[in-house]
Formats: sequence, structure tokens, C-alpha cells
Amino acid sequence: MARIWIINAAGEKEEFAMDKVRHTCLRAGASEEIAERISEDVASRVRDGMNTRHILKMTLALLSKFEEPHVVARYDLKGAIMRLGPAGFPFETFFSEILAEYGYTVHTRQILNGFCISHEIDIVAEKEGDVQMVECKYRNSSGDYIGIKDALYTYARYLDLVEGYTAKKCPKFTSVALVTNTKFSGDVLRYASCKGMKLVGWGYPRGGSLQEMIEAKHLYPITVLRALDNLSQRRFAAANIMLCKHILQLEISELQERTGLGMRKLEGIRDEIAQVCGDEV
Repeated sequence: MARIWIINAAGEKEEFAMDKVRHTCLRAGASEEIAERISEDVASRVRDGMNTRHILKMTLALLSKFEEPHVVARYDLKGAIMRLGPAGFPFETFFSEILAEYGYTVHTRQILNGFCISHEIDIVAEKEGDVQMVECKYRNSSGDYIGIKDALYTYARYLDLVEGYTAKKCPKFTSVALVTNTKFSGDVLRYASCKGMKLVGWGYPRGGSLQEMIEAKHLYPITVLRALDNLSQRRFAAANIMLCKHILQLEISELQERTGLGMRKLEGIRDEIAQVCGDEV
């Protein structure tokens, strides 16, 4: 097969990889046979200069044809996270929910005094004696990278809080993390490695990236649901319910009281969530 060059979300050329489509379909829950069939079909249609957004739509259309809706939903996880902001769900709240599922004690949007100035901290996360300052950077375009200014800004705030603790102005922090739903520039990766700053983003780090943290415990945001209308999204946002699995853990009467949605609508939402989350709730 001749090499085909496509345009990624950042506007850069990269070689099309059929195995990448196949692997992503498998991760979403497609069978080996369907994943192979879809990857071959996509590969036969891809042309030089095609962008990854077009390839995603093509793959989603094929998944919708061959697979159950919950597989399509899980495949579009990145898109679901991009839809958090427009749906009214703060990204720092979403990530705090993920951290809580991993055993952290979390507090969001805390205003603390550093040595020089006060800071609004997106998340204060504590686990096993490690008190972490977490800065969240949300982007609604997959082509946007987190650049070095964000890393420098985050680390400078952390240092001011460390000095603030010495001056007895704020609690003690022992580590700092920068989290995003997109990717980091090379400078950010090098700077964070040098300073010991933890990074969590799309595809980084391997084994602990944002999507891997979500998929490992099925912590899907409700924006992953294909049939969820805008009104329902706003109602769940107002009720501060972000994770699919939490909807299944609540009594339907409580969901109705908190969201004002009808019983039939909530039952349909719960049915779809049960398929997306499987047996992990």
C-alpha cells in the first residue's frame, strides 16, 4: 500500500496508519472482525491531504452501520470531552470527578494565599500524603496545544504557594500537575520533566493519559451519549451530574427531582449508559 499523508488536528502532515483506526475501534468495544473491516474500508477511502476530522466522521459512520450505539459513543470520547464546555460542564469539575474515582480527596476552585499574591486553584487533590496543586487547561479545538507559557505560569503559582506555606499563609503542597484535554508542546514536556511537574493530557503519559484514566474505570462524561439532547445536557449540568456511571448509581426518582426530566426520558438515558459503561458501574 502506497504511503498516504493526511493533515492532523494541528494542521501538520502525518502518515495515515490503518492500524491506528483498527486499534481505536477495538478499544471502543468493536469486535476484531468489525475493527478489521472498518480499518480496511477507511484505508481504501483515504486520500492524500485528507484531514483527521474527515477520517473520524468516516469511521463513526461505519461504526454506526456495523456496531451498537455504545461502541460509537466510546469511539468519540475525544469529541465528547470537547463538548463539555458548550454543554456547561467545567473541565476542572470533570477531572476532579475522575481523581475522586481514583481515591483522591478533591476540592475545586480554592482561593489560597501564596507568599506574594492569592491564587484560585482549579483542584487541590490529596492522596497518601501527597497534596497536589492541579491546574486544568481546557481547549475546545483538538488542534490546540498547551504551550510553554501555561507550564511556566502553573509552576510559578506552585512556587508562590510553596513559599506561602513557609510563611504560614496557606496549606502545604508537595506536587503540581498540569492537565488538559489536548496535547502538550515539546517544550512543555521537557520543562515538566526537568521540574518534576506531572502532566496529564490526550495521549500523554502512556499508561496514564486522560483517555486511559477514563476508559480504565469507564468514567465517561454524559456528553458521550449520542441521544442526549441539549435540554437534558443543561439540566444535568445544573444538577452537577457529569459522569454516566453516577446517573446509574442514583435512584431514578432522585434524578427526576434534580433534573426535572420526565421518567421516560431518564429511562432512555439510563439504558444507553448501561450499554456504554457495561458491567463497570
